Amino acid sequence: MKSTIHEVFGYVSDCVNNGNPVALVTVTGTEGSSPASPGQVMAVSAGGSAFGTIGGGASEAYITEKVAEALKNSERPFSMSIDHAEKGMVCGGRMEVFINILGNFNGLCIFGGGHIAQSLALIAGQAGFYVTVVEDRPEFESEFKSASYIVCSSGEYDKTDPAKDSGFAVICTRGHSTDDAALRYCLGKDLKYIGMIGSKSKVSELFSKLRSEGIPQPELDRIYAPIGLDIADSAPAEIAIAILAEILLIKNNGSPNHKKFCK
Repeated sequence: MKSTIHEVFGYVSDCVNNGNPVALVTVTGTEGSSPASPGQVMAVSAGGSAFGTIGGGASEAYITEKVAEALKNSERPFSMSIDHAEKGMVCGGRMEVFINILGNFNGLCIFGGGHIAQSLALIAGQAGFYVTVVEDRPEFESEFKSASYIVCSSGEYDKTDPAKDSGFAVICTRGHSTDDAALRYCLGKDLKYIGMIGSKSKVSELFSKLRSEGIPQPELDRIYAPIGLDIADSAPAEIAIAILAEILLIKNNGSPNHKKFCK
């Protein structure tokens, strides 16, 4: 699709503002005969749709495919070198492209709107997450100015699918029954992280109930409960930090090691 550079940037901006993953592909150099020119740009969505062009042909199609895969895998920005002849193009030559991964594909869905949820939504947004809060109380919406707020009862989760654009979920509703409903919904989703607030006794009781209903252990192993890193404190704001720290460990494939260096 032929578009001006301003139109491509506008498309990318719309994607980012809507919390959708998008990549900006920029031609950084060419050698020999190439259909592309340095500075040409193209945007690619996670669904594989291209907006703009970097020369067309098999090379552009190959780059579009690889970029769409990178978006789905939440990869970091990277560069590629393309030999046009290897892609079956008669022009020969080469081109270098840089792929900048943009848009907030790290979606966090928080079930519950209490004090912990309010603190978590704030700091998660600052950390680059696109936050969705799910609550059945509309009066709490004013506490979540930087998050998407969905008024939804636990019985409507399957219908509204509030976590459809999220990779991470935190369950901190105001009661055991609503926590249970949110957890069952989340277990049916392809989420990288499912965390649930609760005491060890509450978690043990719920897990025993789920096992008796035939939920396999590998599914239960997906749940982080009690939630968050152990920071030896129960203040809502500090619990929120502990939860986000655990989420970041999962997102970044890290480990809870101290970085302190002893001389």
